[in-house]
Amino acid sequence: MSFTLDTSVYSAFNRGDKRLRAWFSPNNDIIVPTIVIGELRAGFSAGSKQKENEELLQRFLDSPNVSVRTISDKTTVIYSHIYLSLRKKGKPIGSNDMWIAAIALELDNELLTLDDDFKNISDLMLGSI
Repeated sequence: MSFTLDTSVYSAFNRGDKRLRAWFSPNNDIIVPTIVIGELRAGFSAGSKQKENEELLQRFLDSPNVSVRTISDKTTVIYSHIYLSLRKKGKPIGSNDMWIAAIALELDNELLTLDDDFKNISDLMLGSI
């Protein structure tokens, strides 16, 4: 199985959330958007365990089943559709979350998240935790 990882899930997994163990199996392909990495590093910089968290993140990113995905031109088109759709619904979410969702939609795979913000994005498949 392949899925796109949201920041909330990475953080919860590292805090010991047992519901996520199966998702982080070496048998699953985990896509990590660069936006997630940026959000994590922003959080690390404000904390007291920055070096430890950076090392943990790097080990995770170096795993053979983990791939980092950046924004492509196609991602920007999908992002604009998400933006307009949410605006019309009156359900705005943060721009980082829209980028993360756009990458998941571009790859046509599930987004694994603990945030409810993503539920209003049409056609986005959410992983069931």
